[in-house]
Amino acid sequence: MNEKYELYFILSPELSTEKVDEQVNQISALLESELTAINVNVDKEGIKKLSYPIKKYTTGFYVLIQFECESRPGSIANIEKKLNINDSLMRYILVNQTDYYKSLDKQNLAKEPEFTTHRDLNKGRKNKKCIVKYLGVEAIDYKDAGFLNQFTSPYAKMFSTERTGVSSKYQRKIKKAIKRARHMALMPFTPKHFE
Repeated sequence: MNEKYELYFILSPELSTEKVDEQVNQISALLESELTAINVNVDKEGIKKLSYPIKKYTTGFYVLIQFECESRPGSIANIEKKLNINDSLMRYILVNQTDYYKSLDKQNLAKEPEFTTHRDLNKGRKNKKCIVKYLGVEAIDYKDAGFLNQFTSPYAKMFSTERTGVSSKYQRKIKKAIKRARHMALMPFTPKHFE
C-alpha cells in the first residue's frame, strides 16, 4: 500500500530561475526513479526570510514536493544520501505524512471561532481549555509557523501543557511540529534569532 510523503527543502537564494527549475526537476526525477513515486506534486513557494541564517544566507527558496510511494526504508535512506551531497540544497526534511492526512480527513474545524490562540481562550480561567480541541484541529502542520508560534515564549522556549491547557496528545504533536519547523528555519531556536 502506498504511503504519502512530503519532501520540503530550501535552495540557495543565489540560484537563477532556470537553475531552480533544473534542481527541482532533478530531485523530482530522483524520487520517481529511486522510489517509483507517483502523484508527484511540486509547489515552488519562492524566496522566504529564514528564522536564522543558514550558510550565511538570511533568505532561501522554499520548495515542497508531495508524492506517494511504498514505504521502503532502504530506498529513503539512499535518497537522503543523494540529497546530502547536493550543494545547492541548504536544508531539507523528508517526512511520512500518511497519519497527517488521515487526521486531516477527521478534522472538523470550528466556523468563525471566537478565540484563535490559547492566551485568548484561557484568559482569566483557572481550568484551562485545549485550544486545539476548541478549534477542531486534528492535524498539526509543521509548516504553519503562525499557529505554532503561540506555543513558544519570547525566548523561543516551548510552553508546557500547564501553561497552554493543551492535552498531552496534542502537546506531543505540537512539540514534533515545532522541532520540524525549527529545522526548516520557519521558527527560531533561540531569542537571538528574533529581529
